[in-house]
Amino acid sequence: MSSSKTTTEIVKTWLFNAPSHGIRPISRAKTLKTRLFWAYTFWIFTVLMCTFIYTISMNHITNPMKIHLSIKHYRDPAHFPAITFCNINPLQHDGFNDDIRKSILPGGDPSSRVNETEYRKAVSDYVNRILMAHVNGEVDPFVKWGFKLNDLLIRCIFNKRRCHRNLTQLYHPDYGNCYTFDNDHDVEDQELSDIRHDWSVDDDNGQDNYKLFLELFLHQMQYNEYFENRASFRIFIHRKNELPVLSQNSLFLAPNKYTKLSFSQSIKSFSRQCRTELTDEMKNIFRTHKIRYTQALCYKLCEKRYLEQRCHCVERTLAVFYQFFNDKNTNNAHTTRKSSICSMGEPCLNERIHFNSSESCQECLPECEFIQYSVQSSYAHYPNMKANRHVSKRVQQHFIRDKTNNESLSGTQLANVYMGIRDNIVAVEISASSDPTEILTESPMYTWVDLISSIGGQTSLWIGVSLISLVEIAELLYLLLNRFYSYIFPMKKN
Repeated sequence: MSSSKTTTEIVKTWLFNAPSHGIRPISRAKTLKTRLFWAYTFWIFTVLMCTFIYTISMNHITNPMKIHLSIKHYRDPAHFPAITFCNINPLQHDGFNDDIRKSILPGGDPSSRVNETEYRKAVSDYVNRILMAHVNGEVDPFVKWGFKLNDLLIRCIFNKRRCHRNLTQLYHPDYGNCYTFDNDHDVEDQELSDIRHDWSVDDDNGQDNYKLFLELFLHQMQYNEYFENRASFRIFIHRKNELPVLSQNSLFLAPNKYTKLSFSQSIKSFSRQCRTELTDEMKNIFRTHKIRYTQALCYKLCEKRYLEQRCHCVERTLAVFYQFFNDKNTNNAHTTRKSSICSMGEPCLNERIHFNSSESCQECLPECEFIQYSVQSSYAHYPNMKANRHVSKRVQQHFIRDKTNNESLSGTQLANVYMGIRDNIVAVEISASSDPTEILTESPMYTWVDLISSIGGQTSLWIGVSLISLVEIAELLYLLLNRFYSYIFPMKKN
């Protein structure tokens, strides 16, 4: 365009060659009626275009997500979950009862009977002392009357290999000593050659190398009449390094039963705000990075902080979190200040009904990868009549060997073992089901590329404007500004 053109000529020329298909008919119309028709049409389409662009922009701002589903089949031991088992009876009754008689009765008469009130108070005080030791940073406080691993575990086999007898221990006020199996650390290298034929008889795919077998003993003769009327183990299936008592997948294992548990898993990955590691407060409490972050654990610790501020004590079940995966080499100088355990009837604990996790625990984001286990169970009597002698012999040999090594059972207790094997033996087989793993991946529905593409599509659809058209509009503005500048500051002729 010539610089000598007037502003009106510049605008008319641009309108006549406008990049928009809707503007050109307006400028080229021969009659007023035609010009009004195209102007009215262009205005309607522009309003519609702006409406759709506004909708697209709002969708992008609200950040909606879409889910991708994929299916994967694998039976890799690296993906085998951790297994935690607890006897629902927390204490060995006979030895603990003897201690009570010695402490509260003159002369500790063994024939005297402790009443229910005295017994419950003694148990509560004993558990509180253990939990307080955990809360105040003591490493591995001794649980004298809790069941030891060799008391509970007769046999443990994974991938045809025996388990080590050093499973990770967790003390819980309701279950006593619990033990966690992790196949990454707790399995011997050498494969057994004396595995019985029933190890693979139920395997549908002929793959028998992804299975855990546990043979456990309940010790019902040590149960107390004042507490639990049921007899079973409680078992948790959870991710490795995850606090087991927060797991939603817990089941009861009844005596005289062979329980088969088949688990399938779904993996959910989040792309929005999420967390992969412990918060600073959690790192300070656990003094290790080994424990896995979960939103449920973060909420529990946030609830602990809430109650501690108001009640100046630690609630019993929340005190469990202090002693899970503690680093034994940690310097005790880093432990928290001395705390006490809230009494069972503490009125202040009613404050927890006012606890709002979403408001009080904003740092507790969802974990970036969440694995959920679905468990199917089936049962059979164990042992059968033919195998009863073989199983009984193995159990008796285990406790005789354990008594020789550790003196963990008295002669009376050992005799009770012989008489009550069928009422106390528990067997469980844990394996992956044949169902595939569902992998759900979350991703944004609208990225910047999608936003720009959608806006470009709307402008092209309604008024025929593309990105190059915007450059032409910018050219018009430049010519107009240049014309105004020349008008305001005319160049002097020589």
